[in-house]
Amino acid sequence: MFHKFKQNLIFLYTLTTGLILTLVVFMAFLFSAFSQNNRREAAFQNNLFSLTSKLQTDSQFTDAYLAEMELRNSLLIYIEENGHPLFFPGAWEPDGGRDALLDRAAAEAKKEGIYEGSQPISSDLLKSSVFRIKGAHYDTWLGNVMIIRTESGYKKMILLSDETQNRRSILKTGLLYLLMDLLGIFLLYLSGRRFVLRSTQPLEETYEKQRDFVSAASHELRSPLAVIQANASAIQDAPGESPRLLAVIQSECDRGSALIKNLLLLATADSKSLSLHKQNLEIDDLLLHLLELYEPVFLAKNARLLLELPEETLPYVQADPQLCLQIFTILLDNAAAYGLEQSSSPKVLLKADCSSGSVYVSVTDYGVGIPGDKKLQIFDRFYRGDRSRSHKEHFGLGLSIAAELANAQGLDLDVQDTPGGGCTFVVRFHVAQG
Repeated sequence: MFHKFKQNLIFLYTLTTGLILTLVVFMAFLFSAFSQNNRREAAFQNNLFSLTSKLQTDSQFTDAYLAEMELRNSLLIYIEENGHPLFFPGAWEPDGGRDALLDRAAAEAKKEGIYEGSQPISSDLLKSSVFRIKGAHYDTWLGNVMIIRTESGYKKMILLSDETQNRRSILKTGLLYLLMDLLGIFLLYLSGRRFVLRSTQPLEETYEKQRDFVSAASHELRSPLAVIQANASAIQDAPGESPRLLAVIQSECDRGSALIKNLLLLATADSKSLSLHKQNLEIDDLLLHLLELYEPVFLAKNARLLLELPEETLPYVQADPQLCLQIFTILLDNAAAYGLEQSSSPKVLLKADCSSGSVYVSVTDYGVGIPGDKKLQIFDRFYRGDRSRSHKEHFGLGLSIAAELANAQGLDLDVQDTPGGGCTFVVRFHVAQG
């Protein structure tokens, strides 16, 4: 379930962020290509201006000058005067041939009314717009044709600029941007995967806990229901045993009711809807009340419940009285059930003291204690150690409920080893301000 859910989230994250990145990269590429084209056209206009100025002011061109212009700027220059070509063979030969390209340029200019024998009328210069022509080998050229009036007649110039390198440069730039985009998408995938895995981990853990919780709860509820069903059938077969069987049914109903009550309490804690009524609480009064309640319980087990309070009055703490009472009820029930087993001194110590701005209340037994590897598990729901399996009335929920009630109030609940054997549960309260 969660595997497919996480994969969908990663895909959706990568898709959305990847599309945004691709759009940004594409816009950057268009801007880069546009800038390169503008620079190329600006260079062509500069060369055109230089040659035009020279045509208008100089009577002669040297082959060296024209050759340098062609080679340095990837140009083709053709000049004629009064219909007679200038004797300049060209500094280089393009793949498609000079003549073929010049003929295409002349044909393009003719579309604008600039052709052999045409003369400037209203000015000294007749000039075509800048056009593009294609060569025979997928090459592209910027071109311009102009006719300049002179004292002796006219001069005609065809100027072509090779754009092939510029196109290749743009193509390389495009490939570079594409690789950057793909790399960016891959990095987005990795970051999205990491983000999704980290963000869904608590959800997955909660789901697993809920699934285990439901499974364990179903198992625990099945047991009293089976007993009730079996005894109800037995009443029909043996009416004379009804009082005993009804007592068993009542006991199992009470057991199931207690389980459901605990399950509802845990569900309320999980939903963060636990009702809290925090107030200034006197720990002394709470512990004296617990002593009064549980002293008969321990006497019935031939054990003692001892209370140890400091000589000075304990400060008020911020807590919910009813929830705190329930926490210590669970801890004392747990001590009465397990802390007296194999104890050389059948007693439980209820102790309070104050230190470093906190009030500590401990419940100490002197039994066999809890193994070190089990201490982290005792607060898990439905966890029961080997010694608890004989206690049918316990579901393994008590300590987990105590931990939830403590956490809801911002209290700390911890378990420690008792020196000489046994375990000590410690609850830390924060002293009330003011």
